[in-house]
Amino acid sequence: MDVLRIWPVLLLILAWPLQAGLLTTEEQNWLEQHPVIRFAPDPSYPPVEFFDENNRYQGITADFTRIIQERIGVSLQVIRMENWNRVLEAAKTRQIDVLGAVDSTPGRQQFMNFSKPYINLPAVIIVRKEVEGVLTLDDLAGMTVAVIKNYKTTEYLMQAHPELNRIEVPDAVSGLRLVSFGVADAIVVNNAVSIYYIEKEGLTNLRAAGESGFEWKLHFAARNDHPELISILQKGLDSISEEEKRDIYRRWINLDYPDWLISRDTLYKLGILLAALLALIGMLWNVTLQQKVRRKTKALEMELEARYEMEQRLRLLATTDELTGVYNRRHLLQILDTELERKRRYGRDFAVLMLDVDHFKSINDSYGHAAGDLALKRIVEITRTELRDSDHFGRMGGEEFVILLTEVNPASARIVAERIRSSIADCEILLPGGQSLVATVSIGLSFSDQLKQADDLLHEADQAMYEAKSAGRNRIRLARGVLVASDLKSQLQIF
Repeated sequence: MDVLRIWPVLLLILAWPLQAGLLTTEEQNWLEQHPVIRFAPDPSYPPVEFFDENNRYQGITADFTRIIQERIGVSLQVIRMENWNRVLEAAKTRQIDVLGAVDSTPGRQQFMNFSKPYINLPAVIIVRKEVEGVLTLDDLAGMTVAVIKNYKTTEYLMQAHPELNRIEVPDAVSGLRLVSFGVADAIVVNNAVSIYYIEKEGLTNLRAAGESGFEWKLHFAARNDHPELISILQKGLDSISEEEKRDIYRRWINLDYPDWLISRDTLYKLGILLAALLALIGMLWNVTLQQKVRRKTKALEMELEARYEMEQRLRLLATTDELTGVYNRRHLLQILDTELERKRRYGRDFAVLMLDVDHFKSINDSYGHAAGDLALKRIVEITRTELRDSDHFGRMGGEEFVILLTEVNPASARIVAERIRSSIADCEILLPGGQSLVATVSIGLSFSDQLKQADDLLHEADQAMYEAKSAGRNRIRLARGVLVASDLKSQLQIF
């Protein structure tokens, strides 16, 4: 007989002595009638719950789940889904029976029953290390803040802090990367998850800058048309001792349970104590010492300011082309990967324009390299006037540039490409000494209408650009397979 088919029965038999002491007769009968319970974790919520590289279910909730199965004999069939949004959809449509680490909201209470909370996770504000001081959510007004889609923190921030400029991301690691790269100023995320990903991803330029005032209270949840199930799970949770809980938390988090962060009340008392101490010390300072302190403080401020300016300069050099000021090749490829991920997750199409200056070698030979550099800068200025703030512009090298037009269709992208081409061709570039020249560009256009890789899109745009050059230059060519509607006038209003 196949052991896999009878193991739920064996588990019930082995757990029966303990189960009999925990469950009522009705609950035991219900379990016999439902030998397998479908269970879907959040696939990417470490260290709370996640699947490792070997597709094994791991994390704090996974350890709780294993103890519950042993104590009450319930058999949970772990089902891996693509993302948390898919898990919630499956729970709403009764495709799964149990969730393991979920916050209770009015919307979810319509189709799920919830256990008592068994994990409390404070949400912290994560920023880059160059941002100094302790921050609150009020300090983030006007800044770009990453929030995780369909998480309760997003609802909290929308209601309590509508002034924040929010960017929704699919998961915590995506948001942390945006902050690390400087695309977002901050992310509000739970402390345990931020510690895990900062260490795992090597995001050493990030730090926790303060508490948000929000705390996740995570529960087990079960479909509400099976009221017996949440009662059974709660009894399993209640059977876990405090020592067992501490062992689980210590295994996954390098902080003692449950004091993951100093409480606000403690911080307030410490602040009052420290203020009183500083006031007492200040009263004892003499005038000479104060002058010395002021001089040293001024010197330190100047040093820190110079260091900050140097760090900003290094960050700029790391992401931009020194000559033209647009993104450099490396940073542009990172942005292209991000746009491809947005396409895969949200279906947001974008276009890739490969722009090459015609006869650039002749410009350098005839007028000199300084004139060539001036021509590239002027072409960049003209091109920028035709782009939106949401578009991305970078230099691949030499006289070759790439433009990413976000959230467009092929017809709109074709219109923008034509405007760029004609604006450059119509502009006379003045050179030192009273000379002038007219430059033209050839443009190739590819489109993310299919789930292509970054190299594919760049190759298609590059091939189309060379076709434009072969056809006589100062032209636009579309990559094979890119279809544009014949009536383009309706697209003009987009820009």
